Amino acid sequence: MKPTMDAKALLKPQNLRLVLLGLVGVALILAGTFLTGRPKKGTSEDATVAELLEHARTIEAALEEAIGSIRGVGKVRVKVTLASGPETIYAENVSRSMSSQTETLEGGQTRQNISENEVAQPVSGRFGSSETPLIEKTILPQVAGCLIVAEGASSSGIKEDIYRAAQALLGIPLYRIQVAPMKGGS
Repeated sequence: MKPTMDAKALLKPQNLRLVLLGLVGVALILAGTFLTGRPKKGTSEDATVAELLEHARTIEAALEEAIGSIRGVGKVRVKVTLASGPETIYAENVSRSMSSQTETLEGGQTRQNISENEVAQPVSGRFGSSETPLIEKTILPQVAGCLIVAEGASSSGIKEDIYRAAQALLGIPLYRIQVAPMKGGS
């Protein structure tokens, strides 16, 4: 015989309570996942990318202003690429120890064992209710390359001045700088 479930058996009060409790549990679980303040994926990455883009724009604006003030250059557009993101160096508490042991072997020979040990632990500080690592320094991203488009770049003398100015301002070798004449430039 097969057990059969009829509608009357499902509608019994104890069965309805179980179904209702199950639905309430599922609703609470779903509500908990939606209401928790989980950070969105990529939020810190988005902030880092935005900081990098802002850093690149700052460099570009400074270069445009400086190069644009050179006689004969005219209008200037600058684009830079950054090598990598900023690097943060955290403060560390470094402990070093050294021990030396000398032993005399048969036949009058001596053997010396020296062992050195270094342990570095990050230093953290309490700011408000949370404890965070202390930052020793932050190294800004380096410029990987630069493109300069200028009205006066068709003149070899002005082009050389632009190359030298960009090299001096950015601190990168000449082969990472490209200077081109602007469309419609003199």
